[in-house]
Amino acid sequence: MDEFEKAKIPPSGLEPAPQAWNQHAGNEASEASRSPLDGTWVDTFYRECGREVTLAYTTLNQMKNWAMTVAAAALSGLAFGTRSANYPNKYMFVGVVIVYVFVLRFYIRAILCYINLSRWNRLQSDCVELKLLPRVKDNEPPQTPLALENRFREDLQNYYFRWLSPIDRKTQLLSNLKLGFGLIFALTIFFLLWGLFDLWQERMVKALLVFCIGTTIVEFNDFFKSTFFETVTAFQKRKTWSKVHEIFPVPGSRGWYLASWILVIALSVTFAEWPTISRWLRAFLCHT
Repeated sequence: MDEFEKAKIPPSGLEPAPQAWNQHAGNEASEASRSPLDGTWVDTFYRECGREVTLAYTTLNQMKNWAMTVAAAALSGLAFGTRSANYPNKYMFVGVVIVYVFVLRFYIRAILCYINLSRWNRLQSDCVELKLLPRVKDNEPPQTPLALENRFREDLQNYYFRWLSPIDRKTQLLSNLKLGFGLIFALTIFFLLWGLFDLWQERMVKALLVFCIGTTIVEFNDFFKSTFFETVTAFQKRKTWSKVHEIFPVPGSRGWYLASWILVIALSVTFAEWPTISRWLRAFLCHT
């Protein structure tokens, strides 16, 4: 038995103090985090970053292409279909709502792909600066090898383990709108508002409006609360007021997401069938 194993055995059968164990664990973690970086591992990681960049770029284009395909297939039918002169009517309005919901989902997914693209680009750039050539900036001296290694370690913790975003939420929204989603949303919302104003007396239209608003709230609630979309600064602020959930290696599921969708559907059905539901309520209350 070596000296380290002997040191772990408490004398006289007594349990070691929790503070001692915590201090020992912290020292081990600190030593592990400062262990030398293996050159072969960095080279392999650099190659993996390149594959992940290609995958993220391909998936980003797929999200945009699917959104354009869905919108073009539905909205072109409204303008050039055999019954295009009949719009707006409530059945065509249903199609516009479906397009809006799918485009919104593709938009949020595209933001995640854009974050992945930025994240792996950042890590790959760190590998290049660490092992090949530091980036030269105007009026700034190049960083030392130690500073580059420290930044690489920090970025691994933030963007690989914590899976944070290198870009803030405002940039995420605006950049993906500029990539093509802005035009898709503009066309979809145009037909949505047109049908909404002309068909406001229809209960189905009111119910579909509630569904659109509820879907938007659910998606953006997740967007503003999930750590997938947070920068390092936003993550540090969250730690001061909210419990931080681990993401690596897989994110934990949250029950509120399913519950919020059930609530959206329930509210939409209530608006659509309110006269029938109100009669049931009155009949129930009268019998009781």
